[in-house]
Amino acid sequence: MGLKKQIQDVIFRGDPQSVIWRSDATVLSPKSKIYSRKDCDVIFLRKGVYLGSFDDREEFYVVSNKRNQIFTALFKKEKEITNCNIYYINRVAQLENKWGTPNKIDVYDKSYDMQTHVGANGAYKFSINNSIKLFSKVQGANEFLTQDMVKEFFKSELNVEIRNAIATVFLKNKYGLDDIATITTKEKQIAEQIKDIISPIFADYGVAIEKFFIERFMYDEDFLQMLNKIKKDSILKNLEFDLDKGLRKDQRKESVKTAKVPSEDFAFCNECGHKNPGTAKFCSNCGSKM
Repeated sequence: MGLKKQIQDVIFRGDPQSVIWRSDATVLSPKSKIYSRKDCDVIFLRKGVYLGSFDDREEFYVVSNKRNQIFTALFKKEKEITNCNIYYINRVAQLENKWGTPNKIDVYDKSYDMQTHVGANGAYKFSINNSIKLFSKVQGANEFLTQDMVKEFFKSELNVEIRNAIATVFLKNKYGLDDIATITTKEKQIAEQIKDIISPIFADYGVAIEKFFIERFMYDEDFLQMLNKIKKDSILKNLEFDLDKGLRKDQRKESVKTAKVPSEDFAFCNECGHKNPGTAKFCSNCGSKM
């Protein structure tokens, strides 16, 4: 009875968190029914050889000689298909994974002739869009894969690719030391460029990147302190220059003003004390000789 049940009905009993799950059933007959949750792909293998798959969006699918030509040919030769492996690929809407640069990125600025290191972390959301690719590259000998196992796989495989993508974006945009101080204002732009670079890499695994986030950039603290000191000294130097420039400008204005105003030339009479022009020979008040 147990064997008959195994042949007749194959039901997806994987945990909802499982991404790939292998059924216990290993025998199929022409009357076998393959039941699955919605949004699951089903893959059939026999002795490690791919037989076929279906991605029907209905709640269940019946393997019959009217619907699948591969099984039709097999059932013509055999009454039962033995040594069969049935895998369910759970097409979850989105999976989220954390990422971080395993090694910091070198940033060199020619104008300052200085070099520093930048690290970053964030998250990305992805969905399965090609079950066959994901299955062939990730499954291996595992009977099932949980979300955590898939996340760990991509974390180890692709974090280096993300780091290289960040380095490419920095190089392409020619980001230098001046940009580091305001790099947080460019995180969204950088994230979009990184997503464009790594999307083809993820696609090779049958996965589509839905969103890519940068949570923060991390810098060498000693370098930041040195950069802040350089900027502070530069600001003070410019301020001193502006003050000195203003002072010199005021001095020039005063000199011009002094040159334009003629000095007064006059003399006082020794007899009556009347004020007379400096060129006068006699006092205009009392007539005395000046």
